[in-house]
Amino acid sequence: MEEPEVISWFHFIALIPIIALAILIPLFFRNIEEKIYKRILFIFWVVLIVLEIFKQLIKSFHYGDPSYWEYSVRDFPFSVCSMVYYFIPIILFVNKEKHPKIVDAATGYLCLICLATGIVVCIYPKMATSTLIYINIQTFIHHGSQVVLGVFIYVWNRKNITIKTVYRTLIAFAITAVIAIIINVAFYPRFINMFFINPTRITNLPIGNIVQEKAGYPVYLIAFLSLNALMTFLTYFTETSIYKAVIKRSKG
Repeated sequence: MEEPEVISWFHFIALIPIIALAILIPLFFRNIEEKIYKRILFIFWVVLIVLEIFKQLIKSFHYGDPSYWEYSVRDFPFSVCSMVYYFIPIILFVNKEKHPKIVDAATGYLCLICLATGIVVCIYPKMATSTLIYINIQTFIHHGSQVVLGVFIYVWNRKNITIKTVYRTLIAFAITAVIAIIINVAFYPRFINMFFINPTRITNLPIGNIVQEKAGYPVYLIAFLSLNALMTFLTYFTETSIYKAVIKRSKG
């Protein structure tokens, strides 16, 4: 297919179920039991993993004369948006009573960072789409799920998420960013751009490539991390403000 443009019919149709589910799931499941909450997360996780496996297989197939299949290491799922694969299991299987800070950090990562990045990609999906039909469908299901899960996880945990959650989330983000840099450097000279922070090449992130090229990698890295930290705080304050407004209105 032709690569879908921003605000195209494909983009518009894809956004409808995302917006609907982001409203309906938190609305009807905000006060469910913990075992049902985890069951919903598990279902989402399994579906996303299966779709990601098919994506990995398809993107490693090279069309041409002759056509051939070779695994595309650069598409390995370790981006900010891929963190749903790694942090949902923490919520599902780590004992919250014994390791409350770890579970809190995982919760924050999903309902703050992954939610925000999911919204960004859903609004501007240009870097995540292609001419392959399956990839475009998987892109919107994946990033749409980040939005739906992010809202759902926040609403269900609304009474337990505090400013400390933000700090723990940023620590978790810093750890994953360091891992991403190690992966990027380990595969040099192949260009693998996990988290868009490869120190060996100019990033392909819009605007970020200009900053890195003009100001250098250290300035770009600081700007990238600072922007994500700011985005995390803004997402937290936006969610808590909306929640307080809803509570105030319901009491009124």
